[in-house]
Amino acid sequence: MTSIHLCQPDSSKSCAACCGLYNYAHNTRQELENRLRYRTKLFDLVRRGDIDIGTYREAIRHREDQKRIYKTIYTCEFVGFLDKKESRVGCMLHPMQNNGHDLREISFYGKGLCESHLCPSYYKLTQEEARVVVSVIDDWYLYGVVITDIDFVKALFRILQERIADAIDPVIVDSSCSLKSAFMRYFRLKESWPYKDTSRPRFGKYFFVGEDYDIARIDYESIGAKRSPYDAILVSLASEFRDKDALDSANRMIDMIMHDLSSEYTKAYRKHNRDCT
Repeated sequence: MTSIHLCQPDSSKSCAACCGLYNYAHNTRQELENRLRYRTKLFDLVRRGDIDIGTYREAIRHREDQKRIYKTIYTCEFVGFLDKKESRVGCMLHPMQNNGHDLREISFYGKGLCESHLCPSYYKLTQEEARVVVSVIDDWYLYGVVITDIDFVKALFRILQERIADAIDPVIVDSSCSLKSAFMRYFRLKESWPYKDTSRPRFGKYFFVGEDYDIARIDYESIGAKRSPYDAILVSLASEFRDKDALDSANRMIDMIMHDLSSEYTKAYRKHNRDCT
């Protein structure tokens, strides 16, 4: 379990995945930015007393596409940008956003659940895993996508630690810009992966049909291939391969990233030890 506050870890990013932010059918970076920007400006009118909460809700209901990937997960209409730089997302009903007035009771889940809820990443990620993700990513959209995909993070740590024959030290990662860039190349696969399955609603390894969900598997046998050593990563990236050549290309892409990560980590480790002696 991690003691890091994953929802709001620092002033440069935050996560609102538990509020259903990524559960919209249309959830690209640009689509969510446009949605949050409109809400934030509209809620400013509520704070000024120009409109009431009912008017705000009605405007959102009419303007926004309410289609969800997974019907059971609620998508809260009170998620917006929390700062002028639009670097942090979160609850606009929170007392820190309203001069100490707590408005969360009017939300779907109410103040009690919103205040006490911790996502599975708090319990499943180690302190070291969480520290690396927080240290490397300074981007609310990518941060939220990565920090909530436990398998994606853990697979990276497992494979990289096997290659370097040592535990990943967040202090080493934080000491090297080139190493952090190598980590970012891995994390950015979440946005740029060319083999993503777009035929059905997916959250990483999960696919959804109405109120039912299951874990997607890669059918290696159908394309005449062996199970990939990066299977956990490929599944987390919602991969679908038309043939063995596509799988081989995907494996090479990840292998190159892992090679760069192990190389950069080794260099950063040696430099850190020299500087400390």
